[in-house]
Amino acid sequence: MATEDTAGKSPVGPTLHHLDDSQSQRILWLCEELRIAYGFEYTLVNHFRDKKTIRAPPELQKIHPLGKSPILVAIDGTVITESSVIASYLLKTYDTDGKFATDNWLRDDILVSFSGTSLGLTMTIELFVDIAVSQTPWPLSYIPKALQRSVRNGFTTAEFKKSFTYLEKELGEHDWFNGRELGRSDIIMSWPFDNIGQRGWFDLKKDFPKLGAWRERILNREAWKSAIEKGNGYNMAKL
Repeated sequence: MATEDTAGKSPVGPTLHHLDDSQSQRILWLCEELRIAYGFEYTLVNHFRDKKTIRAPPELQKIHPLGKSPILVAIDGTVITESSVIASYLLKTYDTDGKFATDNWLRDDILVSFSGTSLGLTMTIELFVDIAVSQTPWPLSYIPKALQRSVRNGFTTAEFKKSFTYLEKELGEHDWFNGRELGRSDIIMSWPFDNIGQRGWFDLKKDFPKLGAWRERILNREAWKSAIEKGNGYNMAKL
């Protein structure tokens, strides 16, 4: 099932196909940042997960064979997938004054890649075992719980801490990973930290205060709040 935001619809703007409780929330956030900064116009189409399977609806496969969100359909009809690529396209095409530009493209690429590979892999493993625990009925739930303890003790906890220590150093005294202003690396990095924060895996404010403050700055941005309002739900803890 999908709903269309007619308030954001424009014949001259791209169309964002957005799925509830998914990483496409960060792309919707970026669209809102561009709207506030430049008056950027776009059409938002909200899609909803199947309540039984928690999978994306089949209608997304009509737009792209993988059937995953986010999907951005450009003005010329080009179908763009993968969050980092969509973010790059939006910024290169619509950030005309360089408000969100980076001063160091190599560092930006490293952070974006790190978010989806090193940190992303750890997050995905932790997420899978977390979901397995929540989806397995008693009395069989003791099996995934035992697996979860083993995975955390043997891998994910140490990897998360190593990653957070590295990222705190990268953030330094700046408000944003991009530097003085918000940028692509901040947009992309938000997804794993939303999972970490919403699912309560770490108390970032206590253990990694710079990262905790960075995430709070995101949650307090006007564009973030409007993206949450225009979207169709963003609660990773319920999956």
